[in-house]
Amino acid sequence: MPLFNFMKKSEPAPVVYPAILSAPVDGDFVPMAALKDEAFTGGSLGICFGVKPSDGNICAPIDGVVSEVTDTAHAVVLQAGEIEILIHAGIHTVNMKGDGFKGFVKLGQVVRRGEKLLQMDLWQVKNSGYDDTVVMAISNSKDFAKIDTLISEGKVKAGDDVLKVNK
Repeated sequence: MPLFNFMKKSEPAPVVYPAILSAPVDGDFVPMAALKDEAFTGGSLGICFGVKPSDGNICAPIDGVVSEVTDTAHAVVLQAGEIEILIHAGIHTVNMKGDGFKGFVKLGQVVRRGEKLLQMDLWQVKNSGYDDTVVMAISNSKDFAKIDTLISEGKVKAGDDVLKVNK
């Protein structure tokens, strides 16, 4: 038996509240109100923010389990304790039918904060006429007492703390 077996991949780390989630990608922070999709700005998909990416590598914002992956590899949902996190690569990019996207995870997979989930070809998305903003939403926001963004503007790196979820 290995001496250091405390970081098993079979289970995510337990969520401690307030839970801190990180930016899923490098780029410029976009507040919820400035997103170019009514489903996000109207809150029907939960409290969210976006990142105008400088690269297409989209990573896990917290330890969790992949609870949904689209066939087109443009979106993934993670379950971290009670928190449901939708990460959507681009706006209306479902219409690209998977062209320009690559998935790195499968349903039920345990992921660690910072682990690559998806890759988006920024050039292909832009040249197809779509907005490449990566949106991260807490899809069950109503289950929490308070969700705060920790920044309001500027550059972020994947792994930077950006969202605090309180029970």
